Amino acid sequence: MNSNIETIRSRLKFAWMPFFTRFGKLTPVQEKTIPKILDGFNVVVVSPTASGKTEAVVAPVAERLKSENWHSLSVLFVSPTRALANDMLTRIEGPLQDMNIKIKLKHGDKTYFSSKLPNWLITTPESLDSLICRQPKVFTNLRTVILDEIHMLDNTYRGDQLRLLLYRLRELVFNRTFNIHLLSATLSKPKEVAQRYVNEFEMVIVSGQRREIDYYIVDSHEKVYNLAKQNVWKKILYFCNKRETVEEVANFLGKLWPPCFTIVAHHGSLSSRERKEAEIVMKERKMAICVATSTLEVGIDIGDIDLVVLAEPPYSISSLLQRIGRSNRRDKIIHVIAIAKLDEERKLLEAMFKMANSGVLPNEPYIPDLSVAIQQIFSYLYQHREGVAEEKLFSLLSPICASNEIKVILEHLNKKEFIMKVRGYWFATTKLMDLGEKGLIHSNIPDIDTFRVIDIDSGKEIGKIAGIFDEIFILAQRVWKVIEVKENEIKVQRFKGDAFPPFFKSYKNIGAFFNFLPPELKLLYKK
Repeated sequence: MNSNIETIRSRLKFAWMPFFTRFGKLTPVQEKTIPKILDGFNVVVVSPTASGKTEAVVAPVAERLKSENWHSLSVLFVSPTRALANDMLTRIEGPLQDMNIKIKLKHGDKTYFSSKLPNWLITTPESLDSLICRQPKVFTNLRTVILDEIHMLDNTYRGDQLRLLLYRLRELVFNRTFNIHLLSATLSKPKEVAQRYVNEFEMVIVSGQRREIDYYIVDSHEKVYNLAKQNVWKKILYFCNKRETVEEVANFLGKLWPPCFTIVAHHGSLSSRERKEAEIVMKERKMAICVATSTLEVGIDIGDIDLVVLAEPPYSISSLLQRIGRSNRRDKIIHVIAIAKLDEERKLLEAMFKMANSGVLPNEPYIPDLSVAIQQIFSYLYQHREGVAEEKLFSLLSPICASNEIKVILEHLNKKEFIMKVRGYWFATTKLMDLGEKGLIHSNIPDIDTFRVIDIDSGKEIGKIAGIFDEIFILAQRVWKVIEVKENEIKVQRFKGDAFPPFFKSYKNIGAFFNFLPPELKLLYKK
């Protein structure tokens, strides 16, 4: 063991054994990151998938928690998706429990939060927003916030929401300060991204050995099947951009592939039970296919994948890299097949693979989403029922809004009777408080589900859908017939025959509160 690792080991009196004994050594990113966190710096870590960057941050934070005797809720771990949050709990719960550190999970599938506080909480931006509003005192002793897979949030309405939530957290913490650590596998301009979330920080960037991309572009699922059969690829992960497409593709593959292959679907409108079962199938079955949206784009443990299929062109190079990075992670070659039905799609995919092979990430300009201003005004006034001085609202929103825009937004919301001004303070009206009581102000994600789909025979929830649906539709790769629709529940029964998927509402690049913006600001998005 070299002297540097020996020094780090001696500094990890509590964390070395639970986190690193079984490995007996540290990865390069761990050697560089651990001392900086132990020394109290904010750290931005950019390192390839499976390089050990999670332990590089989690272990020294846990060490500080124990050695500095942090108490109550001290650490927040913010994950971009519920699936990733679940997976992270599985990954770090054991070592933390060995250190007698209590860890809990809170997100849309785990809404209950007991009065007995954990030391470490894994959550999503939306659940954090809710917790800040409803139980602000739990953050008094917060010492560290870890933002995982930040590239999935940054430069989106969820990233902007997170920026403002960090501001609000500082107001709640005892000495108004805490460490912030950012983790990512792919950032084109890490310094620029980091500055949106933290003022002073140290950078740790570790380049991985680039894997060769063995790609094919075909025009049909049948050709994917033939290539997979020739190469004996048995564990396959399909990616689609929309939930509707996931259901369509999974249903089609069920007819194309032999029965020895288990085919499952995975997307955010399915119940947590359905998603978990799909993940278990991919972990345990030797021959299986999972059709997913970006819910499986990040490092959720679903075993080793022989082949990634892109059923549609990804939204960005970052997304492409995340998706194909799930393939053959133990080997030096990535196997991927992309489906292009049009010549334009083929050209686009060729260009994307060329850029991915070059290792150069495109720089996407940062554009703040003004819908977040609406959502945060609602959330902040709901939290502060005693009223908020106008200058406080300007200070909160200044990272994403110009002063003239804030003024127009406040006047518009006042006219719409969501907020009111009394002696220089802004208050939530009864109309806004009612939205808050129903929990409708914490998520800016546009595809909010509205109908729970219940299997009438088993009584189990299959998933959630919204918008228009036929009497017979596909969900979780099975065909269902509607028996009864009552309030926000659809009772269904298994049906034999063909059908189309329902609408889950389409993904948009702007937040759900966009429709609350004044007309003149909405026009900015059309330019």
